[in-house]
Amino acid sequence: MVFKTPSLVLLAVLFCESAFSLRLGHRDLNAVFLPCYDYIIAGGGVSGLVVANRLSEDPTGAILYIFHFYLLLISVLVIEAGEIDKGEDFIRYPFDEGDGLDTSYDWNLWTAPQTFLDGASRPFDLGKGVGGGSLINGMCWTRGGTADYDAWVALGNPGWGWDDMLPYFKKTETYTDDVDAEFSRDLYIHPNLSTHGTTGYINVSYPKYFYPQSKIFLDGLRELGIPILTDPNNGTTAGGMLIPNNISPDNQTRSDARRGYLDGFIGRPNLHVVTGFMVIRVLIDSTPEVLGRDLPDGQFITGVQIAPTLSTVVREISCSREVILAAGNAHTPQILELSGIGQPEVLQKFELPVHINLPGVGENFQDHPYVGAIHYYGDRRLMTQAQQEYYINKTGPWTAGAINTVAFPSLAQITPNWAERVADAMSQAASEHLTPGLDQSVISGYAAQKDIITNQISRADSSVCELLNDNVGLLSVAAMHPLSRGSIHITTDNPYVPPEIDPRYCSNPLDLQILTDALIFNNKLLNTNSMQLLQPVSYYPYLPNATAEILMTAIRSGLRTEFHGSGATSMMPRELGGVVDPDLRVYGTKNLRIVDAGIIPMLPASHLQAPVYAIAEKAADLIKRDNYGLTPNGCGKNSTYARPGPPLPSTSSSTVQSAAASSSTSFSRIEEPNSQHFPNLGSPAFRQLPNISVAQAEKVSTRPLVPIVESPVFRNDSSVGLTSNEPRIPKKNTPTPESAPSAIESHLQTATFLNVTTINLSSPQLPTTSQNALANVAAVFGGKARNPAETLVPAIPVAGEDTPKPVITAPPSVLDLVPAEAQMFNAIRDTPAISMVASMLEIKYAAAAPTVLEG
Repeated sequence: MVFKTPSLVLLAVLFCESAFSLRLGHRDLNAVFLPCYDYIIAGGGVSGLVVANRLSEDPTGAILYIFHFYLLLISVLVIEAGEIDKGEDFIRYPFDEGDGLDTSYDWNLWTAPQTFLDGASRPFDLGKGVGGGSLINGMCWTRGGTADYDAWVALGNPGWGWDDMLPYFKKTETYTDDVDAEFSRDLYIHPNLSTHGTTGYINVSYPKYFYPQSKIFLDGLRELGIPILTDPNNGTTAGGMLIPNNISPDNQTRSDARRGYLDGFIGRPNLHVVTGFMVIRVLIDSTPEVLGRDLPDGQFITGVQIAPTLSTVVREISCSREVILAAGNAHTPQILELSGIGQPEVLQKFELPVHINLPGVGENFQDHPYVGAIHYYGDRRLMTQAQQEYYINKTGPWTAGAINTVAFPSLAQITPNWAERVADAMSQAASEHLTPGLDQSVISGYAAQKDIITNQISRADSSVCELLNDNVGLLSVAAMHPLSRGSIHITTDNPYVPPEIDPRYCSNPLDLQILTDALIFNNKLLNTNSMQLLQPVSYYPYLPNATAEILMTAIRSGLRTEFHGSGATSMMPRELGGVVDPDLRVYGTKNLRIVDAGIIPMLPASHLQAPVYAIAEKAADLIKRDNYGLTPNGCGKNSTYARPGPPLPSTSSSTVQSAAASSSTSFSRIEEPNSQHFPNLGSPAFRQLPNISVAQAEKVSTRPLVPIVESPVFRNDSSVGLTSNEPRIPKKNTPTPESAPSAIESHLQTATFLNVTTINLSSPQLPTTSQNALANVAAVFGGKARNPAETLVPAIPVAGEDTPKPVITAPPSVLDLVPAEAQMFNAIRDTPAISMVASMLEIKYAAAAPTVLEG
């Protein structure tokens, strides 16, 4: 875009001066949000950062810089609930992988009690922060097999097969092939470089050193007839392999989404990333006469509602093009349901309006169930050798992650009873092991998946489980194509209460049987001549003369997860319980997309970070394609955004069922437009600035998030326990009193921007009198109060030990509602601390117009 006349240049300068906050990367950080963004992305994890990077890039160089001001074409806002990491050792160094769990970079969630196991809840760790799960995962870089993605096409998703995804796998990575020739020979590392990328933002390489156990493990597999794959990422998975990691070959540190897709681009003035804010819901432009109806062009999403963590103050941010959900498999369904998109039965339970009846929201949830098998290696020399080298020279195998050799064998490779297992799967009715009462569309979608999975596990080239060798005595197993399905749903209309996560592990007994077969195979592997060099001594779950029944009992008590949750917002036809179409657009909407792991309809035999990177890269191209050449006028409700993506061939249920039942190894491929950069054109955020007032730009509401907080308050401490006749389970899903920010800290939440500067972002207007300021402090602590003495969050330490301890019987992922104690506020309202807070607020907002509390 080039201006050729002085008048246009002057006009551009005037526009830029009125819209100075467009210079997001270098602006005055106390400035307000833009009145409107082209794209709003909920979530700054892997998928959110990838899409933000691609949408904000300007391949044509059409950014005009005049008199220290930028004229921008496209504006992108990323909203992340977590924080920016500080480069801690457990994030950067491969040896410390896993230590990031249960930290501030982890949501620290728990599942509902698993009734098909031992009745206990399981930890469900999810990345929280700029970079999401890429900050704390195990750095295993695998893609899955050809059949995994061609199965997505068979479910009614043209354009998502292996050949369609390969360009995006390559686009993500810079693959470095620098393994020493001797190691390459001994460890069977001979990659097909044509299937790898060389210009991506994520470094993928092998460590500089290797555990001796890695070769022993691979040799043991060969003894049992398991092939060793020379390139684990070329579409073939059924075999053993040494896998690469997302580590920099130069300094052997983690290569994550933040450092790959954001740090080098933070100077872009049209890319705005804010931390410490949660997206509460998307805003739908629905009038009563169209509420709950499918409009021909879909409901228009006008923006989002956001708030600082644990705050009762909300604000609305408008968009002119699209809202993109990248909040992760657990939180994206929560945002949809709080927005009125989902199953009517779920929404009506909490008196939420049903904007779009979409039964698939929250269903089809699946995960890779995992069982750790522990062995002691009698020959400790191989362990101490690596240990000594690391401590003396800071070199050696410990500079790499523990897990680098794995196997993804087929069912026929791990058990001679494979045909019996396939027959068991074929004989099951579609709804036999599902949650009772599901919508018929969800049942139909599962029936199609079950047929595909049955076909997959019967094939010699399709993986059924994973064996993970961590080289220090843990040889674990996980099921790759589980038949069990769970759900993720809200349990309240409060956005700060985590949804109920119920994977229903092993609700389909075939999953339990396959895990048992894998453990039995593990024992055979340990008894090979190669593995006997380590002098392994089985500890758990291999008891003396352990039978299959004993192993099943051990699995029920010891089963955990690989943290590969997906499917709760599946990409499938709507009549099969799908939530998004092949363009990732939410059914019934015009401009709402999902780009995170939740869209995966069936898990691939893989760790998920490489697939999620590729999904997000493809999503960015889809979004650019559909917005190419559009110049929407207006913003939010006034936007004239109109054109959906090009129509796709309709796929009927019968067609999907037929494709699923086919035993052919080849699937029909539907051509997708070549991957290319589409220029971003026409920013309505810029054009509309002269018509938007400051008051409109800083739209703040002091109404409560949900009506229910008028009298009760939400406890956010760890004293909430289970009833005495149930085992106590740690409440990881809420902050402890020591780690939780106080309510006033949350109210004046510091939002961190990625130029390493902290700000106070446009806090709400407060009264100018001490009395009203004190009332607002109480409102912040306890929600909306008719009288400041009526409510107070009982997490304030001065409340003492006499605070009533509630007892709940709900799963630990559900917070309890308890009545507030009036005397708690009376006890501290006249203390110097509260008076100081009130005075501080009075001074800070002395110039603001008085605000009267509602209620």
